[in-house]
Amino acid sequence: MFALILIAALPQGAPPEFSGPRAGVELKQLDGVDVVEKLEAQVPADLVFRDPTGAPVRFGELFDGKRPVVLSFNYENCPQLCAVQLGGFVDGLNLETEWTVGEQFRIVTVGLDPTEDDAHAALFRERVLGQYRAGDTAAASAGWSFLRGDERSVRALADAVGYSYKYDEEREEYAHYAAMVLISPQGKVARYLYGINFEPQVLRLSLAETAAGEFVSTMDRILLSCYVFDPNSNSYTLRAWTVIRIVLSGLALSTIAFLWWLHRHVKPQNHIRAAA
Repeated sequence: MFALILIAALPQGAPPEFSGPRAGVELKQLDGVDVVEKLEAQVPADLVFRDPTGAPVRFGELFDGKRPVVLSFNYENCPQLCAVQLGGFVDGLNLETEWTVGEQFRIVTVGLDPTEDDAHAALFRERVLGQYRAGDTAAASAGWSFLRGDERSVRALADAVGYSYKYDEEREEYAHYAAMVLISPQGKVARYLYGINFEPQVLRLSLAETAAGEFVSTMDRILLSCYVFDPNSNSYTLRAWTVIRIVLSGLALSTIAFLWWLHRHVKPQNHIRAAA
């Protein structure tokens, strides 16, 4: 429990490197738990999981070539981290009303515990979806998949996106990082988001950057041209030179427009004297 509480309390950012007098304890507990980013990696489409009703779901069927997919690894019996992570994620989603679950993007939560049954999965799904209030309930229900699978399938998917976790037999729980993986509509890893707090702007720009063009508004395109994702801070930072270019371009256009207005509406002085 101590290791999981420690991970949940970490600020947003890349996976931490522990140092100092406590390092021996934490490194031992976190051995085999890591996130190694595999950007552009293709996720395995042929892996088969089960939904809360027990029906088989082929992972590749979740991608339609248009909407990005947010992937998380959690499970219903998780003593603390999963509830905190998904709760923070939903809080961020509830503040972002332009990008809604099931409309512009999908979410897939894969259970780490292969022993959980249909009842556990259904309870987990109901509890998490019950916190989401930003979009249409029916669309969110269809757009957020809660999947389970055998140990081999879950490990294969986790390995494909660089997500390492382990089962602690003494504590009877899974040690894992609080991380979300954004996957493109074509099934390629595009972005990692860490932590338990997710700013609405970070979610919005991350989804816009990952999505197909038809879901990206003009405002999102402008913001993406002005901001760049910083993996160290897990946020978007302003592109100073881009902003300067936009300001200079605006001044140039304003000057041209003013000169054109002068040319059309202000008569030369010699014409005025001639008329007199």
